[in-house]
Amino acid sequence: MVRTSPRFSLRTLAMAATFAALVTAPALHAQALPAATDLVAKHLAAAGGAEAFKSLKSVRQVGVMEMPSMGLQAQAENFAAAPNKMSMKASIAGIGEIISGTNGEVAWQVNPMQGPRLLEEKELVDARDAADFYGNLMMDPDRFSKMETVGLVTFAGEQAYQVKFTRKGSGKESTQYFSATSGLLIGSEATQESAMGTTTMVTVLGDYKDFGGRKFPTRSEATVGPTKIVLKINEVSVNDVPDTAFSVPDAVKPLIRK
Repeated sequence: MVRTSPRFSLRTLAMAATFAALVTAPALHAQALPAATDLVAKHLAAAGGAEAFKSLKSVRQVGVMEMPSMGLQAQAENFAAAPNKMSMKASIAGIGEIISGTNGEVAWQVNPMQGPRLLEEKELVDARDAADFYGNLMMDPDRFSKMETVGLVTFAGEQAYQVKFTRKGSGKESTQYFSATSGLLIGSEATQESAMGTTTMVTVLGDYKDFGGRKFPTRSEATVGPTKIVLKINEVSVNDVPDTAFSVPDAVKPLIRK
């Protein structure tokens, strides 16, 4: 039996380890994931540029909302304004009008089935996060305690970078998906609170179109359990939303504690 000195064995192992590191380094480098902030910057660049979005003070969207499984269709109008206001109105033939929103202080929902109600506790937290104008529009790192790219996955039929976001304040977590090809945001996944409890919503975004030098998705498909809600946007206008769009509905006012 041939004996090998311990010194020679250790030296050989060290050389082998060095060689292996040199050989595999390019492969590891190729698999490195881009930083979350870089993906956000790429999305904004692809959508028209960060400066174009920084100049926004409000956005109005008009379209059609559909719930295919129930055969329902509604005319929808969404409003959002800096820094933390939003409202939504959907008119469903034969059912009535559904309204929700927040003026930055209180949040509400009115529908023909449940009547008017104030959103409180977790629902209020969700509404305030959803109304964070620049936090949602530009995914400003100042709004998040953590932004981390966790993988390259297949989402809605295409390769996408999966990024985990954790909001400051609420601690709410969400996952955003950025197309590896176009750089645009193509979807998200997050839990949400409602009168029915906690649910998970997966949203697919697509059909980006240019409105005044800025690209907005004109189609979204939100899936909550077995229910799918499709929103098709046909009109987008900016910096023209009146403050009255965020007025507390008359039916809600009696519910506000003085």
